[in-house]
Amino acid sequence: MSCSERSVHRSATLFSFLLLFGLLACVDLAKAQTLVIRNVALVDPDELASERSTLVLRDGVIAAIENPGARLSITSAREIDGNALFAMPGLMDAHVHAHRDGREAWHYPLYLAFGVTRLRDAGSHLGSALAARRPGGRDPSGPTVRWGSPPLDGAPPVLSFGLAAETAAAGRELVRMSKREGFDFVKVYDRLSPEAYRAILDEAKHQGIAVEGHVPLASSPIDAMTGGQHAIDHLTLVLESCIPGALEWTHADTGADSMALLTDGRLAAALERYDVSACDALFQRFVNAGTWHIPTLVQLRGAFALDDPTVTDSADIRLVPEAVQQEWADYRREAKADELRAGMAVYARQLRLVGDMHRAGVRLLAGTDASTEPFVVPGAALHDELALFVRAGMTPLQALRTATTDAARYAGDEPEHIGLRVGAPANIVLLSADPRLDIRNTRSIAWVVQRGEAHSHEELSARLQSPSMVDERSPPSLD
Repeated sequence: MSCSERSVHRSATLFSFLLLFGLLACVDLAKAQTLVIRNVALVDPDELASERSTLVLRDGVIAAIENPGARLSITSAREIDGNALFAMPGLMDAHVHAHRDGREAWHYPLYLAFGVTRLRDAGSHLGSALAARRPGGRDPSGPTVRWGSPPLDGAPPVLSFGLAAETAAAGRELVRMSKREGFDFVKVYDRLSPEAYRAILDEAKHQGIAVEGHVPLASSPIDAMTGGQHAIDHLTLVLESCIPGALEWTHADTGADSMALLTDGRLAAALERYDVSACDALFQRFVNAGTWHIPTLVQLRGAFALDDPTVTDSADIRLVPEAVQQEWADYRREAKADELRAGMAVYARQLRLVGDMHRAGVRLLAGTDASTEPFVVPGAALHDELALFVRAGMTPLQALRTATTDAARYAGDEPEHIGLRVGAPANIVLLSADPRLDIRNTRSIAWVVQRGEAHSHEELSARLQSPSMVDERSPPSLD
């Protein structure tokens, strides 16, 4: 079969475009190194059915999708036999802190090894973020990043890398700075006053930049939706909104932070007052507003499930630097029993809450809060988050969507370039087992293709075993 006779079978609506692309590719594909993955089963979470196909990757995109038996006139091509493999889009971790204090030096190899080809960095030190975003400021082979500003917070900020917006005017100026410096979204945090928060939301609309992050503790998810907040991290104040009276004491604790509110016992004691009808109404408003939620269940699990050996003694822990392992051991030893009990009760309810939100049609993304959070291993933790989504009530394919095609929609990708389609980014994970049958099969990684460059399981494993990755780049203490 000649190049001009190739069959384009992915979508009838794309037939003409793909045929033209194929005709042009007859000339161009031979000019540069091309990766061909033959006879691989496609696992596109947006597709109800899958088929074995041959993928042609070039210049960082999927250049063609052919029938398995197609004869391709391509020279200088690298080939992978996909006969026993399953291809899914590269994964996105929608909540990390990977770019301060040199963390990317040990985060990046872990992300690649676990098929995470895209990140949403939810806040860093301003200097670190600006330096990383400059040309040559970070490893160009690293994942694609959607950049959040440093957290805009009240005074004093909860986090060391937060920026204080103590007035409405200060909040507006920080939004303008975030836009000017090219951040993709403004990150908002716990201690913002209602006045500063409203000013940030308003100025962001004028500047054309998204607002994402926590719901400030003096405000509410309704305020976030009304003001147009694009995404909410950690389900901040969502559970509290479903319990009569809970928002009253969160509003009263102006110096608190959202994590501490989960462990002081009041929320755990109030769980029996959970109002299903109130929460259902809230979920419908999330659906109508199109608000994204990043629950980060795995972060709560790591913080509170310290008597679970699958969490604290996981083989994945050996993949992080020894200094981090020691910090986690210290955290486990020093954790207070009453706070852990309260936190575990809230975590268990949050898990059920995610299932309720999913069934209501709320838009969910998979994120982990990977930084040096206790027992959250960058890359590996995203697979744990997907497993928790399945435990909450999703099918494996629905869980996969939160880290692949829905993640691309959240990021604003062109609809025709989402999933395994011609023109989509050549970020693909090849698995040796079908993740649709068991979400744990997302860990059966045989190859990771990032920007069209293929990395075998053996190569990725060797990188993780490199002494320089762990010993020469010791990360700092927990935030």
